[in-house]
Amino acid sequence: MQGLGIFSDEAEKAVLGCILKDDKCFDVAKEYILESDAFYIDKNKKIWEAILELKSENIPTDIVNISTKIKGITYYLSGLTEIPTTAHLESYSKQIHSDWLRRKLVKQSYEIVNKASDDNNDISSLLVDVHDTTSNMLNLEPGQRFDLDTLLSMTKDSLFSKRNLTTTGFAPIDNIISGMTKGEITIFAGRPGNAKTTTVANIARNLVLSGKKVVMFNREMPNTEMMKKFIAMESEGITYHMLRHNAVTSKSEIEKSLNTIKEKYTDKLFMFDNIRNLEGTFREIRRIKPDVVIDDHIGLIEYPTNDMRDLRLKIGDTSRRYKWLCKSEQLSVILVSQLNRNIEYRTERIPKLSDLAESGNLEQDAEIVAFTHYPWTVNFENAKNGKYGLDIVVAKNRYGSTGKATVGFSPDCCTLFDTVEEAEASVAKQMPDVPF
Repeated sequence: MQGLGIFSDEAEKAVLGCILKDDKCFDVAKEYILESDAFYIDKNKKIWEAILELKSENIPTDIVNISTKIKGITYYLSGLTEIPTTAHLESYSKQIHSDWLRRKLVKQSYEIVNKASDDNNDISSLLVDVHDTTSNMLNLEPGQRFDLDTLLSMTKDSLFSKRNLTTTGFAPIDNIISGMTKGEITIFAGRPGNAKTTTVANIARNLVLSGKKVVMFNREMPNTEMMKKFIAMESEGITYHMLRHNAVTSKSEIEKSLNTIKEKYTDKLFMFDNIRNLEGTFREIRRIKPDVVIDDHIGLIEYPTNDMRDLRLKIGDTSRRYKWLCKSEQLSVILVSQLNRNIEYRTERIPKLSDLAESGNLEQDAEIVAFTHYPWTVNFENAKNGKYGLDIVVAKNRYGSTGKATVGFSPDCCTLFDTVEEAEASVAKQMPDVPF
């Protein structure tokens, strides 16, 4: 049997005996004993389940009441109460917790060995389970200790050093949101053609050039197409259209940009376009340990074929799991999302929170929700800032203000600027033949 011998009969009996002797001991034990399978001995497991049931019914957990739940166990229960003291309850509870984790690890390891020999089996989810189990084994303190002095020191550090904030690198946006907080989620959303992917790519570039490590999951386009956007950003006079259709005419300039990217982006930018599920995504995040994760976009994450839940629930599960991941790994997460089609039936095309696809969960879990709105694509004749103005609408900001930031945008070069004037000047310099 997997995990055979990994248990302590003495610890299991001692914990149950402490609870029978003093009902208050249950609150200590339950911090470590998270499920009934933590007890290896079947008789002890049944007693624990009876205790849980009595607690839910608000009935005292004594020998008489437990005996009514489990027939023929009175004599065994009487023996449990012979423990001399309850002083070592926490130590015994930890022992049960540790043994349980070790048994889980043995079982998970056997499953990996059995499945790994077949190339057709995907063991990524098993590897994630093993990672979680070993992490818990390394930290056998389910009840975390609270230290006010440490918390105050960390808060002071975040206030004055701002190391807890990650800025986008665009002043108009950062003036509203101040920055993305480590351990929290930011949403960028927009309808097709409104530069949401280009916006997060520009933020990624700024982060990389500032020394941050960034992981991008490109679910909507191949890595090569995303890299063409970075080449356009780093080039002079090279447009994204040229890169896609007539690159050979600008080979020397493209080679120069590739060398720049290799020099400045190596070990800072990581991109994946072939990871479909959340387990594989989280595995790479834990391996690389980035400062920022960009997932474009979460509506394309695949779930098991037998998961028949509504898409709303799946996306809600995704955002919640991302929220816990970024807190545990202390990183900032940017999730890219689509907007629903409701916006296309309104006269006013400026996005709002209700336009978020599956809005309830994403809006709830995110600290910041921002929309990309490119008026030129909606009604170019009335676009206030013409072709070179992109609006970033901050619709939710848990720790600050909301509002609209207008940035410069050169769609041909896939590049954002702080101002519309900078975008126009850049285009005029790089592509003087382009009409304004």
